[in-house]
Amino acid sequence: MDQEQTSLELGRQIWHLRKAGYDRIQILEELEISVQQLEDSLTEFESQLGLDAGRAMEHFRQLDNERIEEVLECWMPIALGDGRPADEMSDDDFDLQLRASYGVLAAIDQRHKIMLASQPQKTSTREESVNVLAFLQQFHGTQNGDGNGSDAEKLQ
Repeated sequence: MDQEQTSLELGRQIWHLRKAGYDRIQILEELEISVQQLEDSLTEFESQLGLDAGRAMEHFRQLDNERIEEVLECWMPIALGDGRPADEMSDDDFDLQLRASYGVLAAIDQRHKIMLASQPQKTSTREESVNVLAFLQQFHGTQNGDGNGSDAEKLQ
């Protein structure tokens, strides 16, 4: 394990020198290492770099989804309203519901972008639209106490 840590630390130093504009010969002279040590350490470091970046991306994707879910839980009931017609609402209530709707749509758009970025396969625009509609109808059904999602199932 100590050999691996030393190799990773040497790889990190090589990486920083390369970013600073040093070429391989200058790095060899600066760190006083052999060509084989340079190659092995850099290969080890670069292999770990990809794994660490992948873990970090997954972690932050999960955090983003949790934040979006909190936004949806907060604003979706306001956006859906209490069932009163718009002409019976005060201007302030109407504006609040309208702004909440825009916030919900923005959150759904962000979630959609995150989902697309984390899935390498392509889907058609029609499928994506149906998925958003299904999500909204399921959520609306659970807000009204329906909960069976029958309309959403019809869409899919």
